[in-house]
Amino acid sequence: MYAVIKTGGKQYRVTAGQILEVEKLEGGIGDLITLDDVLLVTDGDDVSIGQPTVDGASVVAKITGQHRGKKILSFRYRPKKRIRVRRGHRQYLTRLEIESVSFGGKTFNAAQAKANAAAQAPAPKRKTASTIEAAVVDAQEEAADMAGSVSGLVGSAVDSAADLGASAVESASSVVESAVETASETAAEAVETVADVAESATESVVDVVESAADTMAEAVDSADDVDSADDVDSADDKENA
Repeated sequence: MYAVIKTGGKQYRVTAGQILEVEKLEGGIGDLITLDDVLLVTDGDDVSIGQPTVDGASVVAKITGQHRGKKILSFRYRPKKRIRVRRGHRQYLTRLEIESVSFGGKTFNAAQAKANAAAQAPAPKRKTASTIEAAVVDAQEEAADMAGSVSGLVGSAVDSAADLGASAVESASSVVESAVETASETAAEAVETVADVAESATESVVDVVESAADTMAEAVDSADDVDSADDVDSADDKENA
């Protein structure tokens, strides 16, 4: 059984044992209050709708707390009027625990609600010996399957590691062979270059030496011609004298 009540200008769906917060109601903590503004009551398939309230229906609740809710901020702003108003509001609230819902001579309280909930809850299954044996067999089969899966994974990991090792060795060998071939080709090219440079240098030296010898020979010839001319001039000077 549940009911729809009205309090503080709001409507709430309540049932026995429920805890809810409503706008402030007069009373101290632990006091029982009766809410008469019941708009609707249901008892199984029977639904009673009030016009506006249901006659003879009531809800009894116990006050379990009086407090204030969270602060709500409001801001009023009018452009070009220098109006800036900021306000805060904390609503006073009352915490209720619904004790019972009554209608038509029937009263539905928290104890009945707990009993109905327990009755509607599925009963726990009792495990018999056969069920336990079956569970043990299933667990053993699952363990065997898991062991097989683990073994398969380990074998796959080992194979993968072996393949990776072989691939790494092949790659290293290829790199070494390529490096050796490259070094050999580079050394051969360097030897050829050095030989060409040496040959060119030798030819240059020979050319320089031959040029120097020709120059010296020409210088000697020129010196002989000059001496001969000087001797002839000296002889002519003596005869004239």
